[in-house]
Amino acid sequence: MPAAVLYLAGLGLGLLAKSMGRTTPELGVDVELSHGRSAVLTGFSEVINYVLAPAGTIVLLVLIFCWMAWRRRRPLQALAFTSVAAVGWLSSTVAKQVVSRPRPPADAVSALVRETQLDSFPSGHTAVAVSLALAVVLVVARNRAKRLLAGVAGLVFVALVAFSRLYLGAHYISDVSGSLLISGAAILAWLPIWNNLLAPPLARRWDSTRMQRAPR
Repeated sequence: MPAAVLYLAGLGLGLLAKSMGRTTPELGVDVELSHGRSAVLTGFSEVINYVLAPAGTIVLLVLIFCWMAWRRRRPLQALAFTSVAAVGWLSSTVAKQVVSRPRPPADAVSALVRETQLDSFPSGHTAVAVSLALAVVLVVARNRAKRLLAGVAGLVFVALVAFSRLYLGAHYISDVSGSLLISGAAILAWLPIWNNLLAPPLARRWDSTRMQRAPR
């Protein structure tokens, strides 16, 4: 129930922002960031643009899964991490279709990436960052100190990605803010499904397989 409320709140934010038109007051943030761009920030933002694009995200998740499953020999952790990150990311794709918000006017923000589809809300790149950060906190970090450290690092990571989307003129500030609600809500809904329905039988099967392979 809380997850559904959060997700609907996220969609409501997107629809409200869309109703204000493309020249909404929040456009001023993008316009301000477009003045005096630097080569360093532009390069940084463009790297994020490509790495966390859909194709880059798929490659990244596959690499993380393979590293966890085979290098660290933790297939269940690999499945948990990948599922959390994927659910958070894909939930933003669904929200994009529901809201169908136009991108900021390219000329007004001197956009460095040209986006023409009605998919501004929420920011997919920011949703990926949120999802990866939460996956690390929920799946990888094993104690309170590590979760706190991962949480702080995750917040910094999400903030940098969100900034890059505004800096490039690809999104409004409500788009990157909405990603927190949308992806967070989806992951909140997914956790009990994974923890209560999927993880236990997978863990039993994995334990059984290991016992069968153990030398006697």
